Amino acid sequence: MKHKDLIEQAAGLIRPYQTTSGRLFGDVAAVVISSTGNRYVGVCVDTPSWGLCAERSAMAAMITHGEYRLRKLVAVWRNDQTGQLHVLPPCGVCREFMRQVDEGNLDAEIVLDGERTKTLRELIPECEWPGPVA
Repeated sequence: MKHKDLIEQAAGLIRPYQTTSGRLFGDVAAVVISSTGNRYVGVCVDTPSWGLCAERSAMAAMITHGEYRLRKLVAVWRNDQTGQLHVLPPCGVCREFMRQVDEGNLDAEIVLDGERTKTLRELIPECEWPGPVA
């Protein structure tokens, strides 16, 4: 499996915690590799007012350290019922966040499973800023 180390690192971060209000934290985890090769991690935080996906959490850690450019990203979730681990593609909010942090992130590799990646550019349809109408 080509991306085994990244997937395993992310899987090691999964620590689901259910709050008294029924919200779930930490059931999705992400690892980002910056353009300089540093790794940053994060987990999801599901709140009623505003949730934070694991990908944005990991990117926030990267930004905290003064880095803005991604090389690679993976997010994972483990099914509590079956124990199976799943690689998750980033949601639309996370895709746009990555793009807005640095336009160069459009060329970052997004891990889709053990073997496949796509660039963020490939995952965002019509990602180029439009030209003028006339």
